[in-house]
Amino acid sequence: MKVISILGALLLVACGGSVAQDPAELGFNSVLAEDVQWVPDADFPGLSRATLAGDPSEPGLYVIRVRFGPGVMSSPHFHDQDRHVVVVSGTWGMGIGDSFDCANTEPMPAGAYAMHPASAMHFDGSCNGEEVVVQIVGMGPVLTTRPSL
Repeated sequence: MKVISILGALLLVACGGSVAQDPAELGFNSVLAEDVQWVPDADFPGLSRATLAGDPSEPGLYVIRVRFGPGVMSSPHFHDQDRHVVVVSGTWGMGIGDSFDCANTEPMPAGAYAMHPASAMHFDGSCNGEEVVVQIVGMGPVLTTRPSL
């Protein structure tokens, strides 16, 4: 019984004596919604991006957010890597194929998830005139191709 009591006391001292560490020093990364650093897309008016972790142009896992202004849609395109998409806000219109038509998109409300497989042609954005934000997770480097159709 004394051995258990002594071990318990040592454990309490060890746990109680620990010093709090800065989460960033331990590799934690957190970003509040209001602190997301949006960068306008120079090639696509009405679209902005934010990199939360990693870098889509470098090897490894990345997490980005894409914000579509009201009524902003991408043209048909594909990526050379799988991408996982979660709708953060708004209703995202997701279309499949190389024939752009807002009427042929699936409305994906906030909280919805989609996986875009590598090389699968698609188009997406805001078909209903509201701002839409999606979060995309994938492995880099990723290449986006917008064929001229």
